[in-house]
Amino acid sequence: MIDTLQPLLRRILAIGILCVLPLLTWLAVAEPLIALVVDRQTEIAAASERLERLRTTISRIPELERRAAADRQRLDDAGGIWSGTSEAAIATSMQDQIREAISSSVGIIKSTSQVRGADVDALQTIRIRFSVEGTLDTVLKTLEVIETARPAMFVDNMTIAAPAITTPDKSPLLSLDFEVIGYTRKPGS
Repeated sequence: MIDTLQPLLRRILAIGILCVLPLLTWLAVAEPLIALVVDRQTEIAAASERLERLRTTISRIPELERRAAADRQRLDDAGGIWSGTSEAAIATSMQDQIREAISSSVGIIKSTSQVRGADVDALQTIRIRFSVEGTLDTVLKTLEVIETARPAMFVDNMTIAAPAITTPDKSPLLSLDFEVIGYTRKPGS
């Protein structure tokens, strides 16, 4: 009986090895290769989509540049940008306009100082801080000059303080602190 079992066990073992060997080969070699190919195909599809988006974006560049040039021209035509030889010359011109408005309304400039401006894209900001004493008329005339200025000026960080005690027959003397901003093109832009 043992003699007949051995050939049978050998055959079962041989058939088991014959079945397991292709399965192990499949799991060890074929399946990782298939997964690698599928991953590569997924990467290629994603890269193709990105490439198509980039091509679309690149095709829009000439139109965007044309629109940017037209916007710059409209800004220049509207008097929105200060042009001058230097930042100091532009700051002086801005200060002169504000000083004239304040002095015409019997206001007093306590101090002025140029504050470091920030760069915004192709534009450079010129900031001037004012400390002024004057009446409500001084505030109104100053804001009117800033609003109608060409090239444009803008107000930032404005604080108005009134005295604690006022008399009804006299306009109160207000303390006014504010910054005026103008824009110019960066050198080389």
